[in-house]
Amino acid sequence: MNYASLVSNIQNFMEDDSTELSNSINDIIAQAEEMIFQRLPSLPCFRQVATGNFVIGTFEYTIPNARMIRQVSVTDSSSNISFLDHRIDSYLRDFHPITSTTSTPTMYSTKNATTSGTIITLAPTPSATLAFQVDFIAPVTGLSSSNTTTWIGDNAENVLLAAALYEVSSFLKAPETLQLYKAQFDEAIALFQQEMGRNYTAEYNAGI
Repeated sequence: MNYASLVSNIQNFMEDDSTELSNSINDIIAQAEEMIFQRLPSLPCFRQVATGNFVIGTFEYTIPNARMIRQVSVTDSSSNISFLDHRIDSYLRDFHPITSTTSTPTMYSTKNATTSGTIITLAPTPSATLAFQVDFIAPVTGLSSSNTTTWIGDNAENVLLAAALYEVSSFLKAPETLQLYKAQFDEAIALFQQEMGRNYTAEYNAGI
């Protein structure tokens, strides 16, 4: 379902082609997409990667746009990849209280979030400019007149439409359709969660 189709479906389902709705439809779609992200953050389209190199003596790094950190890995001088253990801040400071002591990082914590992204703390503080990779989760560019297709629109049409109709019912203060589309949205989410469960489960280990 592309942008034009979604807009048309919203207006047709709600039988409303008012200027008020037309002027707010982009915000409504954005709210629907945010709701989908919050309910289905593990969708493949939300999984993103950031790479870089450590700076010797620097133990805090900002991962732009990241909402949730999945994992952090380091590639050593022999091209071996190792994954850092995720710990809370107090655990890092307890085991590595002196940040000026450097070595190859073995753990990280999620410190806080800013408008620039999520900040992670490493321990020990890096002693070399090793390559690192951060796998994280973040929203993607949503549907608009300038971005007419998205992964969700192509692969989860029922989820997208139900979310949009739920949001527009709230916008129009239409209680007669609000509960209907909330129920449809909840069902669409549940069905897609089942699909994602199969996507992330190996048949060899778990079967179908």
